[in-house]
Amino acid sequence: MSELFFVMAAGFVLGLLHSMDPDHLAAMSTLIGRVRGTRAADFIKGLHWGIGHTLVLALFGTVLVATGSGLSGYTERLFEAGVGVLLVYLGLRRLRDARRGPHQHAHRHGDIEHVHFHIHPPHEAHGLPQAHAGHSHAPLWIGILHGLAGTGGVMVLLPAVVIENLAMYLTYVAAFGIGSVVSMGAFCAGAGRFAGVLQDRHRNAGRWLAAAAGSLSLAVGLFWIANSATPFLA
Repeated sequence: MSELFFVMAAGFVLGLLHSMDPDHLAAMSTLIGRVRGTRAADFIKGLHWGIGHTLVLALFGTVLVATGSGLSGYTERLFEAGVGVLLVYLGLRRLRDARRGPHQHAHRHGDIEHVHFHIHPPHEAHGLPQAHAGHSHAPLWIGILHGLAGTGGVMVLLPAVVIENLAMYLTYVAAFGIGSVVSMGAFCAGAGRFAGVLQDRHRNAGRWLAAAAGSLSLAVGLFWIANSATPFLA
């Protein structure tokens, strides 16, 4: 019983901390405020990221635990480079949003109508249903790629009792997944709320936030690519 509690607690806490890695936050920050949504919708973005991340750990990690094998250094670096490329793409896309600048339209809440400033994705014209929809599979796919790149690191942190017991490993992954969902969901909801308040108060806040998120994602992505390539250039 004590081992089970330890595994669940360790998985939950590490999930909370792991989701706050710089590359995770940089990627998700490019999705916050891009399409105006409620706090629940922003939390769901974090939920989808956590699901994608956990699915990879459950499927891919199970194979590693069952076979007693690990990822090769080359494979880990390849996945890390993939994350870097993704971050560069997300950063450039967000910087393109920032160049377009904000526009406004009215929202009605009951009998009260007020104006929001925001930036639509370039390919979505104003007035189209998808222009204000919060549904997107991007967080799920980002979580999957982050899961692939982070599997090796997570495996290193596994408690000894988990490595030799598949049932314990799946318990650990479930707790890890819950922790990552809670942490990333809270980040997305909080960041979305912050972005919404700023955009309501300042016309150009959407542009500033888009430029900041894009620049951060681009910088982290380039660092990730360079870091993954360094061992092969030495």
